[in-house]
Amino acid sequence: MDNELQPQPEPTAQAEAAHPEPAAVEATPAPVEPVAAAPAEDPTAKAELAVAETATLAVDAPAPVAAEAPAAAVVEAPAQPPTPPQVIAVPPTPPPAPDPEAAERAKAAAAARAAADAARRAQVEAAWKALAAGKTSRETHEATVKSAVKGGFLVGIGAFRGFLPASQSRLAGIAPEQLAGTKIPVIVLDADDAKKRVVVSHRQALETQRRAARAELLANLKVGAEREATVVRLADFGAFVDLGGVDALVPIGELALERVEKVGDVVKVGDKFPVKILRVDEGGKKIGASRRAMLPDPWRDHAAILQRGKVTEGKVVENGSELKIEIAPGIVGVVSENEAIPSDYEIGETVEVSVRSLDPRTRKLRLSTMHAAPSFESGSFAPLGAELKH
Repeated sequence: MDNELQPQPEPTAQAEAAHPEPAAVEATPAPVEPVAAAPAEDPTAKAELAVAETATLAVDAPAPVAAEAPAAAVVEAPAQPPTPPQVIAVPPTPPPAPDPEAAERAKAAAAARAAADAARRAQVEAAWKALAAGKTSRETHEATVKSAVKGGFLVGIGAFRGFLPASQSRLAGIAPEQLAGTKIPVIVLDADDAKKRVVVSHRQALETQRRAARAELLANLKVGAEREATVVRLADFGAFVDLGGVDALVPIGELALERVEKVGDVVKVGDKFPVKILRVDEGGKKIGASRRAMLPDPWRDHAAILQRGKVTEGKVVENGSELKIEIAPGIVGVVSENEAIPSDYEIGETVEVSVRSLDPRTRKLRLSTMHAAPSFESGSFAPLGAELKH
């Protein structure tokens, strides 16, 4: 009995080696099943039960889990102030040594500038007076168009500005962007001494130039002179041409070598050609010119057919009172009524004729449709038997 009541010895090292402690498991421990109680309270069984519970608790009890350390709070470092720039002390530059001649040179330069400014102002003033005097003298000046503005144009005359009213310009029909930089003649109409500005006229300047050119041209214009002409207007009786400041009339009969029915068929407005002056009447108020006289001479160019007795073909150009036939451009001959009735022919009809007589000086030509022998000038003797051939 006494041996049964004695306490059990503690487990030895061999027992601990045989039953090592389980490793710590992080998972949740499984629940412990309760041990059924013995039906009788046997002290020995009670002691054995106590030992078994102790071993079970030792085996099944979870190992203590180490508590996780709290996360360290992130603390932002305070912003560092900007580093001030390093200042390097530079010793001041010592002033230059005084130049005794510097003051004199500065005074001389200032005096030269003042003299130049005074000379420039005097030059500008003299130019302004000359420009403003044009209001009275009607002198023509050259102006440069700057830009188009409301009511006219801004122009520059030398160093001064001016205004050209639209009513005083001859620049209509030209695009404003094309006018910039255009040089035109002008006459001063008004001048403002305070603002140094002028009002100018382009139209009056052109009229003044035209009158001067006309006077010079009339002084040198002589009958027989040759001039370059530009057609400016057409009429039923001829064409009016500009000879460079003076108008002249080219009659319809002097437009071409051949017969002209309508002026517009030969020339048009704007055509340019040389003319010869035929007459100058009433101090140049009436001037006659000829285009025909400047054309190639058909009598010279067709000298081969302009021989007595030469047979050739021509076209009827007139069948009125006389029968007229053109045998070459600009060469028209007349057929006598004794040889042909004009009404028997049609305009444009081709006819074979022969040269009966001609006068190169007066440009008169007589033709024959009968191919008769050439006639002889009055006062001359015909060969024997020539009368019998007529």
